[in-house]
Amino acid sequence: MRLCITYIFVALCGCSSNPWMYNPAPGSGAMGVESAQKPVILLGAFTSGAGVDPRWSDIALEMQKSFSRALIKTGNFDVVTDRHVAENAQTAFFIEAKITDFLHTSEAPDSARRLSWFSKANDAVVALDITATEIRTGRAVLSDQIAATVSVGNDETDQYGALEFGSYLFWSTPLGQASTDVIDESIAQIVKLRGSMPGSVTITKYTIGNREVNLSTGDVLDGGGIYYVGTQNPKTRAFVAVQDDLGRPLRLRVEHHFWSESSGWLLAEPAEHEAITGATLSKSPLPAQNTFALELN
Repeated sequence: MRLCITYIFVALCGCSSNPWMYNPAPGSGAMGVESAQKPVILLGAFTSGAGVDPRWSDIALEMQKSFSRALIKTGNFDVVTDRHVAENAQTAFFIEAKITDFLHTSEAPDSARRLSWFSKANDAVVALDITATEIRTGRAVLSDQIAATVSVGNDETDQYGALEFGSYLFWSTPLGQASTDVIDESIAQIVKLRGSMPGSVTITKYTIGNREVNLSTGDVLDGGGIYYVGTQNPKTRAFVAVQDDLGRPLRLRVEHHFWSESSGWLLAEPAEHEAITGATLSKSPLPAQNTFALELN
């Protein structure tokens, strides 16, 4: 009996949802720890394509609302609808998204359905084509199609009834679970954009002669990614490059460890005059310090 209970417990832990509880909406719960410097997100109007089941043809606005709520709850961004606010922010991104797929594969052509054991599988599929553009530079920093599937089972069973997208019980349905997965993965990718901007992640500990450094919030950085090290010019408040011992921009490789811990590995020795503790990271190259010195003269 005890062994049977153990098997049941393990099986439940391996499931994506608890059959004795309803699934929460994306962004439910308490606000995440708020970042000291929060980039601005200008969220464009979501659109939907021909791959959306006609029953859900009006989901674009509701998906946008759920996406916005989940984005705010991370504590990493200020979400706005006024482009003027975004254009005047130090760091701002414009997010566009199109719902390309929102249906059961039983409604899709047979050639697009995956095989199951004895027949074609019936899955709930949700896919989001998402683009993020840095507003000041116009540079595309994220472009991806993010998809999720959840098994539906019986083709003939109506699993939605009168439920509307975004209602509390909707998130426990196959399309609701797939929507949650897509939103969560999209938000995780957008959160990494914050880590790519100077001022978001800092070096908290550096020992002379040791290339390994501690990072404030390395979980928002790409594991194995190469970042430039920089500091903020006290007069202009702009970020400038830290130099290595050969006068080149100092770079760092991010290393993820167990238990969500991260550290950095300096790819060169820093110049003697540079302060490494308190320095920040940037995915893009930073201007040289002498560039700003010339501008001030």
